[in-house]
Formats: sequence, structure tokens, C-alpha cells
Amino acid sequence: MKILLPHKISGALFDIIHEARQELVLVSPYVDLTHWKQLATALTAARDRGVRITFYTRHDPGKPTSKEQVEALGITPQLVPWLHAKFYFNETNGIITSLNLLGSSNSNSIEIGSQLETAEELEVLRHFVKQYLVPQGLGKKVRKEDKYLNEQEFDQTLSDYLEEFVDDSCRLTNSSGKSISIQALSNSFTVDIDGPKHQLILEGVVSGREADRYNAKRTKHFTAPALRYELQRGNHGYYDVIQATLAQPLSTSKFNKLTPAEKKHLCTVIADFLTAVRAFKDDY
Repeated sequence: MKILLPHKISGALFDIIHEARQELVLVSPYVDLTHWKQLATALTAARDRGVRITFYTRHDPGKPTSKEQVEALGITPQLVPWLHAKFYFNETNGIITSLNLLGSSNSNSIEIGSQLETAEELEVLRHFVKQYLVPQGLGKKVRKEDKYLNEQEFDQTLSDYLEEFVDDSCRLTNSSGKSISIQALSNSFTVDIDGPKHQLILEGVVSGREADRYNAKRTKHFTAPALRYELQRGNHGYYDVIQATLAQPLSTSKFNKLTPAEKKHLCTVIADFLTAVRAFKDDY
């Protein structure tokens, strides 16, 4: 390892983010990028070019700022109780440092860090993540749940979730493993994994009259920071739809090949989208 002096740390951090092509792991107990826009922009750019970002931050129910800041980037945070470690790495390079992802830490604090110099050092850091951060405090319950999520078809998992929390009479049809049609809440929806970047795209059908009031009502109903919303007007016999794209790419193009964490997250994202579209349609 090579010691990084205070004025070198943020530059090394930006190199890791900008040079990431496949994965980016960020471990910071405290996050607040309100006054560090350059870092927020770099992370958003990495997300948009298809980098798989895993962001660990401290689980602190009484102080949700860090969680909310990560979610505002369109990234789902992994919450770890009592987290105090700080380090950042991509597929080839990493740093261990005292620096939290706080604008105040970057501007005002005297920090120190160390640059990883070998693949062996990077592998030690990966092992630390697996041993101490994924997952903590859930034991056999998590392993049992993950086994269930791996063994059961995703459309069945999603159907069970929607029946419990959204609409007990919903119906799902799976096509080719990467497209699901949903009938729920007296409306039609589709869920697709699209393109080489594995983008999740949600669509909910709306009438022409409902589409006309989209701009006036969108900020009231479509607020999930992880999703990017737009209205798609139907032409030549197609329906108007509200479309939402999950900002962070998925790890694969097949629902059944997703990780257990991704599957759990998608269930909540899809459920929230369905209920948001229904609330919008009912808001005359």
C-alpha cells in the first residue's frame, strides 16, 4: 500500500469512480453530498454508463440522511449497523481512508488514506466486504430467504408479494424471462429488462384524458428517487403509458438470474409503481 496525504485523497477517489467500468463499491458510514456536487455528478455518471454500484452506509434509523442521500442518486443503499469503516474500490483499484463521503470531510477535515497497489490487496478488501458487510445481523433467516428467492421463479415471487401488499387478485404473465405483464388494481402494467445495460423499465397504461393531466400531477405521485419517469404517448392504436426506468442497472437481463437482494428490491419498486399509477389515475 502507498500512503495518501490529505490533498491526494479526493483525487484518488475520483479516479476510482471515473475508471470504473464494471463495478464500484463504496463504503461510507455517513453521506451528504449537498455541498459536494462534483462527487454526486461523478457517481451519477458511473451509474448511467452501466457500472454496478454497491453502496454501504450506516444503518441509523434516527438519522436517515445518509440513506436518503444515496437513494437520491438513484442507488439503493445497503444498510449496515455500527458501520465505521471507509473504503472505495472498482474492479482494478481501491483506497482505504478516513474520508467519509461528506462535503465537510472533503473541505475541512484532515484525512489520511492508503492506495491499494496489488490485486492481492484488492482481494483482501473484497473478502472483508463478504465477511463483515454482506449481510449482517440476520443469520439463518437471511440465508433461508435467499435460498427461497434463488429457487423460486421471480414472477411467482413477485406475484406473492403483490397479492400480499397491493392486490390479492393480481395476475402475472411471464414472457421470455425478461418481460412480465401484470393485471392489477384494475389496470395493465408491464415490467421489462431492456438493452445491453440491463435497464428495468416499468409501464402503466393511462387513458388519453389521464395523460393530459400528467404534467400537472406528476410531482405529487411519481416521487421515487430511484426511478426516472416520463409520459409515452401512444400512436397508431397503442395506449398512452407512464414509463419509469430504474436508474441503477441490474446485474443481468433475466429476472431469474438476479441476486436475492435485487429481487427483493424489485418487488418493492414494482409495487410502489403500481400503487403510484393507480393513485394518479384516481386523482381527478
